[in-house]
Amino acid sequence: MKYDLECRYDSRASFYGKAVIEEHEDNICKSYCLKSYGTLVAIYTEDKTSNLKQYDYLGKYSQTTTRHQKEFFKQNGLSDKEIKELFNKGHLEKEC
Repeated sequence: MKYDLECRYDSRASFYGKAVIEEHEDNICKSYCLKSYGTLVAIYTEDKTSNLKQYDYLGKYSQTTTRHQKEFFKQNGLSDKEIKELFNKGHLEKEC
């Protein structure tokens, strides 16, 4: 499944189709991949077997892409403090 990232926390009215989420699911996990301007920039995974949420930040690109990434991670349960930590480390895990 593929759909546009909505603006819930960002002050903009829309990302105008520039940020797209691709959803994938199997018996073990469900993952959400964020593409900004067609480039994979973030991944959120819910592991059904270990009850872990995994967040992957795939690097800094532009200010707009950073807005997309922050929105994506906030919508998937991270606080501003956790997002800052994720941006520094590149990977973060939390229990469901």
